[in-house]
Amino acid sequence: MCGGMAGRAAAVSRGPCGPWLCLLVALALDVVRVGCDQDPLDPVYLPAALELLDAPEHFRVQQVGRYPPANSSLGSRSETFLLLQPWPRAQPLLRASYPPFATQQVVPPRVTEPHQRPVPWDVRAVSVEGAVTPAEPHARVLFHLKGQDWPPGPGSLPCARLHATHPAGTAHRACHFQPSLGACVVELEFPSHWFSQGSTTRAELAYTLEPAAEGPGGCGPGREEDPREQALPVGGVELRPADPPQYQEVPLDEAVTLRVPDVPVRPGQLFSATLLLRHNFTASVLTLRIKVKKGLHVTAARPAQPSLWTAKLDRFKGSKHHTTLITCHRAGPSGPDSSSPLEQSEFLWVDFLVENGTSGGVAVTRPVTWQLEYAGQAPEAEKDKMVWEILVSERDVRALVPLAKAEELVNTAPLTGEARRVPVRLVTVDSGGALVEVTEQIGCESANTQVLQVSGMCQPRVSMRSCAQ
Repeated sequence: MCGGMAGRAAAVSRGPCGPWLCLLVALALDVVRVGCDQDPLDPVYLPAALELLDAPEHFRVQQVGRYPPANSSLGSRSETFLLLQPWPRAQPLLRASYPPFATQQVVPPRVTEPHQRPVPWDVRAVSVEGAVTPAEPHARVLFHLKGQDWPPGPGSLPCARLHATHPAGTAHRACHFQPSLGACVVELEFPSHWFSQGSTTRAELAYTLEPAAEGPGGCGPGREEDPREQALPVGGVELRPADPPQYQEVPLDEAVTLRVPDVPVRPGQLFSATLLLRHNFTASVLTLRIKVKKGLHVTAARPAQPSLWTAKLDRFKGSKHHTTLITCHRAGPSGPDSSSPLEQSEFLWVDFLVENGTSGGVAVTRPVTWQLEYAGQAPEAEKDKMVWEILVSERDVRALVPLAKAEELVNTAPLTGEARRVPVRLVTVDSGGALVEVTEQIGCESANTQVLQVSGMCQPRVSMRSCAQ
C-alpha cells in the first residue's frame, strides 16, 4: 500500500488519478493516527492536507515546536486526531487532498469504538431509592441517554428494562425513552413476600436495552430468561421490614408536647397531630386553640383514652383564618401509674384535612398556630403561641436529577480559544414515575467558579481563567 511519491509522479501525471496517497490508520486508546514509513532525514515532506469528516468533536494534535511530524516524508504524511466522542453516530471519513487530486476512506470501526461496547447507546442509570418498605415498595430508576444526538420521533429510541433479583424471585418492568428529554423512569413494585418481618434483605438491580415495540408504554412484555449475563448493573436496594414514622416533637409548655408529622402532605390528604400529656398533669379542663389559614381544616379531636377525657370541638370562621377551639374535660380519675410523673403519654389526636387545589401546583407552607390554656398553667406560658408550618405539595417529588449530555468537560480552550459548554437540564422524579423538567424554576450554580462557571440556563463552561493556567 505504501510507495514512493517521487518515483510515481510521472505515472500519475500521464493517467487518471489513482490511490497514490499512503494512508495507514492506527488506534491508540481514542486517538486516530495516520501512520507512514520512517523518520525523514530532512524536513522535506508531502504538502497534502488531511482532515477528518463526520466526527462530531475532534482536534488535530501535534508535538509542540515540531512540524511536520517526525515520520513525514515526500512519500507519506502523518497526522494525529483526538476524538472527544468515541461513539459517533456516523462513521468518520479521512480525506486527503493535494490539488488537483483528492481521495478519502472510511475510518475502520475498531478505531472509533471502544473495545467490547455493550450497547449501541450510551446510557446513564440513576437509582432514586436506596431502601424501600412494605408501605412504599417501589424502586425507581431514571435512565438517560448521554453523549449523542438521536433522530426525532419516538420510534427511533429504545426501551430500558429494569430487572430486580431477590432470593425470593425476580421482577422486571420497562420504560420507553422520550425524545424530548432522552430519558424515562421505571417504577418497579416489589412483591409483598420479598419483605421479611424481622430482617433487612437486598435486591440487586440491573438493566437491558431493547427495541421499542407495540405494547403499553411502547415496550414489549419482556422475556422470562435470566438477564444477568447481558444486563448492566445499576446497584442494590434494601428491603426493610418498616421505617420508623417520621415526626418531630415540639413542647407547647412544660406539661404538654405536640408531635407532628415531618413529611410533606398532599391536597386531599388526611393527617393527624398528637398531643402528649405528663402523667402528673392535675388540671381538670384543658383548652386548645388552633388557628389555620383557608385551605386547611381541623376535622376531629379524638381523646386517646376516652374513659379519662372528653373533647368538644367548636369552629369559628374568619375572612382569612379559621379558629378551632378544643375543650377537653377530665371524665374520671386516672388509675394508679407506676411510671415516672414526668413521663408523657398520648392524650389527644387532632385530625386535619388539606383542601384540593390549595398549593397552586407548587409546594407551599401552611402555618398552624397552637395555644394552650388550663388552670395552674405557668403565667409566662399563658400567652405563648407555637407556629407549626405544614409543607403542602401537589406532587410527591422523590428526587432531583441533573441530566447532562456529557459528564466530563475536556478543556479545549487553549486549542480553540473558546470556552467549552455543556447544557444541563434538571428534572424531578415523582411518585408514579413521572418525569418533569424544572430547569427554569430551580437553576444551577457552580461549587468552584475558578474552574467551572454556570450560566443562568444551567450551561456549565470551563473558566477561561483555568484555561490560562
